[in-house]
Amino acid sequence: MKRFFLLIGGMGVAGLVAGGWWWYDQVSVPPPRHSASIWPIVASYNLTDAEGNSVRSYHLQGKVVLLDFIYTRCASVCPRLQSRLRQTLQAIPSSDRLVAVSISLDPAHDTPAYLRVHAESYKVPGHRWVFWRPISQRVAIQLATSVFGLLAAPLEGEEILHSDAIILIDCEGRIRGVYSSQDERLLQHTQKLIRLCGANAS
Repeated sequence: MKRFFLLIGGMGVAGLVAGGWWWYDQVSVPPPRHSASIWPIVASYNLTDAEGNSVRSYHLQGKVVLLDFIYTRCASVCPRLQSRLRQTLQAIPSSDRLVAVSISLDPAHDTPAYLRVHAESYKVPGHRWVFWRPISQRVAIQLATSVFGLLAAPLEGEEILHSDAIILIDCEGRIRGVYSSQDERLLQHTQKLIRLCGANAS
């Protein structure tokens, strides 16, 4: 009798696992917006990281990337974007196939020192999250609007108008979706792309 219940219990667990994988496989990620990788275009822009080193964005080819545009003294949408990125990273086991990228829209203020302090407040152990600084605000705005198709424009004073948007990029460098900081689909779609990236690499 005990062996019978163990067998039934094992079948139940197997059914739950199989059902979970079936549900997971039903997650539909938006198709690529373009067939070509975005990274060669990004590489044509002069960017540095939080250490002041030149960015080589083509190193992100083969990675699933979560990307947003922020500035460190933003008190409205940026904290929501950064919190959503942090929550998404925290929900995903450590993976070398996933990278988060935040690009400053206020590089005159967001010096490498400021970016390092900001990065420290949001870091997620086990995950790579990099912060990039364009050479000027003009370049930052152009990158956001012309390359990634987002809204970005300087306002009076320190304010910068910009999209509440996190861009999901697959391991072939193709944009797969743009998500608001409130969009719960971001986690599922990111997980699905990581799995697909692993399958393609094997």
